[in-house]
Amino acid sequence: MKEPMVYLREDTIAALSTPQGRGAIAIIRMSGPQSLDICNQLFQPSGKINVDHARMLCHGVIVDPENGKIIDDVLCAAFPAPNSYTGENLVEIHCHGSEAVVHKILDVLYHGNARPAEAGEFTFRAVRNGKMDLTQAEGLSALIESRSQLARALSLRMLEGEFTRILAALKEAIISALVELETQIEFPDEAAEETLGRHLREQLANLIRQINEIRKRAVREQRFEQGIIVVLAGRPNVGKSSLFNRLLGRERAIVTPHPGTTRDSLEGTIELNGRPVTLIDTAGLRETCEEIEAIGVKRSKELLTTSHIILFICDVSTGPVDEDRSLLSELSQHASESRVVLIANKRDLCSDPRQFDTLRLDMPKWPLVTASAAEEHGLEELLEVLSHEVTELVPADTDSSFMTTARQERLLSLIEEKLEQAYCSALENVLMELIAEDLRSALRSVSELDGSESATDIMNTIFSRFCIGK
Repeated sequence: MKEPMVYLREDTIAALSTPQGRGAIAIIRMSGPQSLDICNQLFQPSGKINVDHARMLCHGVIVDPENGKIIDDVLCAAFPAPNSYTGENLVEIHCHGSEAVVHKILDVLYHGNARPAEAGEFTFRAVRNGKMDLTQAEGLSALIESRSQLARALSLRMLEGEFTRILAALKEAIISALVELETQIEFPDEAAEETLGRHLREQLANLIRQINEIRKRAVREQRFEQGIIVVLAGRPNVGKSSLFNRLLGRERAIVTPHPGTTRDSLEGTIELNGRPVTLIDTAGLRETCEEIEAIGVKRSKELLTTSHIILFICDVSTGPVDEDRSLLSELSQHASESRVVLIANKRDLCSDPRQFDTLRLDMPKWPLVTASAAEEHGLEELLEVLSHEVTELVPADTDSSFMTTARQERLLSLIEEKLEQAYCSALENVLMELIAEDLRSALRSVSELDGSESATDIMNTIFSRFCIGK
């Protein structure tokens, strides 16, 4: 982590904003009090439009001030303060994406009195200068890292200030209750004490409802970072790898008619209802003397205990066997936190429909679907049930939900705890000073959430997770 003073400087910074590596176009960003002057020293416009024309792309060349030689043919745009991303004078240089070109342009910028930006320093300056608050900055970080359409939509709501507005309303309500309480502490009115006490309890109850609603709408970012883990399990040769390949839409696993073909776990990612899902194909679960296969079976059992959803696959053409029942009993004990979906696979080979009834009677605890990797529409029922299970685990919609980080979730939990503590104290007629302290503590947590009272080390930790140039 960088020293706190690095982010607090008010000098001029520069960095590559687009990904490292060769490409058609690269964008270099420079922000700070000297950014326009530095750019004017290096940029020679090809026409009458130059960087003094705010918010216009100007064509020209960047030259090396030491020898006057052209470095690259570029487009430049200037964004004078305060109407820029950072709230400072900001310049963007659109150059060719060669690493040699980018390196040389950055070199002349640094020699011109800019310094290399730290990770997230442009966004830090945007927060410092009031262009966004901390929750919006975290929303931007989540948007950059989003792996699914739902994650993108929820992150965008954060960036657009939805969480900011919710926190502002909560903060206003806490302040209102605190003002009334502290007024009564400073200027006691025994005649009005009972009425004020009743009103305070109502205010606190409303605040608790407010924070409960916020937490209900919050979706943990971790669910989107890791994705929902779905493990395909079952005894050997029931068709796990064939279903795995069909779900992925490509041949990821080797499929043969011989039991024990899959020796180790294989992973692939799909998206269901906007949620990222990591599918894991595992080695068939059975007792084996073959050393490599035994290692794969052990690994499979470990994965079952960390999965969110287990797709337990049976061969419906043979019906459930004792080995299936034994494995399901083991699942109940060692993977009790996971959701289980039973799959009656190879339905295209099943000549007796009563086999499905046998499965349902033998295993009534979990949902049962039929499937066939061989049929064109053999996975429709499975995908429908799996989509439902995934949505249940991440119940979010783009109209009311928003993304929260682990830091934000911790602070929301702390706010809820302090408000409930204040409410219980009010019911028990505890000293008003103690209730006021709980409200002040809740208010500090709200301020830490939006960044209005965040410690420098916390800010450094948050912005160090950004890429350099953002």
